[in-house]
Amino acid sequence: MKGGYTLLETVVYIAILALIAVMALGSIFSIYRALSQTLVERKLTLNGDIALETMIREIRAASSVDPSSVLGTNPGTLKIGSKTFSPSNFTTSDVGVTNLIFYASSTANSAIVKIELSLQAGGGVFQKTKNFYGSAVMRGAYQ
Repeated sequence: MKGGYTLLETVVYIAILALIAVMALGSIFSIYRALSQTLVERKLTLNGDIALETMIREIRAASSVDPSSVLGTNPGTLKIGSKTFSPSNFTTSDVGVTNLIFYASSTANSAIVKIELSLQAGGGVFQKTKNFYGSAVMRGAYQ
């Protein structure tokens, strides 16, 4: 009997090695996909939180809404004092504002502004849109 491998044994070993390589590549691509989706989600959440908190902080300090504000439609523009809130000035360049609507309401004693904000980031299969909602009572409007 001679030492060595038969053709059948070699084919089986190559098939097993190919199966292991395919499984390893599948795992690597799965990890890459999860990482990319997580990064896009994190970018949206961070931008949305900062934008909403900035708008809410400024609205709380205000006493009234400027009559020239665009309310109830997309894209909305809110003017309070010398500040103007519009879709272009709250997010990084790689995050887009797809929806920004302001609603103003007031009673005899106070005024409130509600905000609807939608952001979009990523591209291709990693593109994601996230909605944010907030409201602020104008503290300067108290009587």
